[in-house]
Amino acid sequence: MKILLCSSSYGSLAGTLQSNDGPLPYGAMQLPWGSYWQMPVEPLGILRVNMYLERHGYKSHLYDINNLRPSEEEIINNLKRVNPDVIGISGILSHCYPFVKYFSKLVRKLFPNIWIVLGGHLTGSANVVLAKTEVDICIIGDGEIPFLELIKNFEKNKTNDQFDYESLKKIKGLAFHDENNELIVTGNAEQIPAAEGYLHCHDFEKLREGLIEFSGSDEALHKYFPKIKEVSEFDGHMIKGQVYPEMIRAYERNKNKKMASIHTSKGCVARCTFCQRQTKGYRVFETKDIEKHVIELKEKYNVGIIMMLEENFGSNKKQSYDIARLMKKHNLDWIAPNTRCTSVTYEDLKFYKEHNMFAIKFGIESGSQKILDIMEKKITKKNLYDAIVNCKKAKIQTIPQNMIIGMPGETEETIIESAEYNTKLRHILGMHWLISDPGLLIATPGTPVYEYCQQIGSIGKTIDEEEDYLNNLDSFDESVLNYVNMTNSKVKEINYWTYLYNFAGKKEHVNLIFKNNKSFKKRIFQIYDQCLKATYNDNILRYKIWKKKSFKKNIFINKIKFFSSFFIEMFISLLVPILPKKILFKTIKIYADIKFYLLMKNYKHNGSDKKSNLFVSEDAILNDNLNLRITEERIKKFERQAERSLRNIVRENRKILAPAITNEEKGLEILAEGQ
Repeated sequence: MKILLCSSSYGSLAGTLQSNDGPLPYGAMQLPWGSYWQMPVEPLGILRVNMYLERHGYKSHLYDINNLRPSEEEIINNLKRVNPDVIGISGILSHCYPFVKYFSKLVRKLFPNIWIVLGGHLTGSANVVLAKTEVDICIIGDGEIPFLELIKNFEKNKTNDQFDYESLKKIKGLAFHDENNELIVTGNAEQIPAAEGYLHCHDFEKLREGLIEFSGSDEALHKYFPKIKEVSEFDGHMIKGQVYPEMIRAYERNKNKKMASIHTSKGCVARCTFCQRQTKGYRVFETKDIEKHVIELKEKYNVGIIMMLEENFGSNKKQSYDIARLMKKHNLDWIAPNTRCTSVTYEDLKFYKEHNMFAIKFGIESGSQKILDIMEKKITKKNLYDAIVNCKKAKIQTIPQNMIIGMPGETEETIIESAEYNTKLRHILGMHWLISDPGLLIATPGTPVYEYCQQIGSIGKTIDEEEDYLNNLDSFDESVLNYVNMTNSKVKEINYWTYLYNFAGKKEHVNLIFKNNKSFKKRIFQIYDQCLKATYNDNILRYKIWKKKSFKKNIFINKIKFFSSFFIEMFISLLVPILPKKILFKTIKIYADIKFYLLMKNYKHNGSDKKSNLFVSEDAILNDNLNLRITEERIKKFERQAERSLRNIVRENRKILAPAITNEEKGLEILAEGQ
């Protein structure tokens, strides 16, 4: 049986190459891979499934479409050459939906009766995928065991017109349509245990073989290892503020070497309500396997810096210390960009620093304890504060960022609270006033956030409405247009918050300068250096980035738009140290409202068919589901932190709504719950 495993590209259908049948998906574009923020995502899903299949005597072809970014013609030629019996697609993000729909349609046209299986986080929308694409079966959760069971099933049932529904219902972790076209979900997949030695670092040699097979060379493999040419290759955000000497020294030691990312565990110790959890629990890899992998990266690919891209570095203390010793042993510098603030003490940081760690980042997400509780972060603001202080004490590079706004329960007050808290953390580290732009929350299928949005009506429950939502994800340059309103405020206010956050942070930075300096001269110097000069340099950088985009259409209009925003925001920044907070915020509100009017004119009132999730969800705030919404009164009723979690509120809402009765309704509940 010929098995083809494919990664999927992600993004919208807008601005893509053209084919005879219309636009290709975002994945068909040739993107400029080659730096830290332009690295292709390593296809861990298909690599792990391939490894598990090989352990059981099956071979498969690996087609890393996301890295190669082939044209439609190249995809067709490669599919015909392999002539597969089964195609497994890895949809790692909900953003992959446009590509998966396009690709499955292309496959079905070439091979009418082939089995098409989808895995990855996109299967949180299995109901949409099965109804609107050519995918036959979705795998819910870890893919290794269910996919092997499917291959055994397909050996008996060669084509997709031979569905053996009863045998499929016995395989845990599947979603498919039965003979009555009703959605069947057989629960979450069984997981391979770490103890049996199945969990390994990914095999770059397998990737190499696949890239050679489908592109004729292994050149694309090196896109996973960007060359270190400048300090910003570590992380563009890190150089925006304070840079410790250790970071400069790491750069000097590794100049013209390469960076690589590794995963040393699978899963997460937390269940944040905005994050889809398809993998239950937290399992770590064996140290000897990690060492073998690290040696290969150093010797074969000239890697000098390692990024620990797992979700929870430090959660397993013994393994983390073993990894630190490995890095020191093999003279490699390293970063841990995904760490829980409660997973490291000062003593841990000191040990990691002595063993070549030079940077670490924490998932902060919010500076409001109310929002942190709704997120189910299971941390406090003091935990975050202590972690930042310990980093400064240990002289390990860090930066307070990864802030998210727009959670259910968010208000103008919590936005200001988050901005001021972030600024206080930055002030501890001696950074300037340019706090990183917050991310507007994405409602990801398979999370309490997504289910809450459906409960209050801001995301529809019909297949067509859900598909519209998936198609609109990441479709607009203005990030606010991609946002679904899940708060109790108007969408106009949400747009205002995106401006308020940055200027509230700037105002707090000025207040801290005045509070901590009695000398008038020092105050003026710091305001110039940390505020005005920093803003000017940032705007110059923005201009250079904008200029690189080299707009080919409406270049004059685009210049006017860019420079108008450029000078207005620079002017408001000059007013921040002078204006009282109330007047400053009113000024920002006027500017934000003007920008919102232009958004409405361009995207809501122009008669265009192009939808935006922001305006689609606008009317939801007027619906009658007030008893389902998070309100201050409802939050105050909960005495325990766990009760304030959105997960608990969503479950309470389920009791108010009609209970799941049919198999399809029960299946949808499984998809919504995750693991």
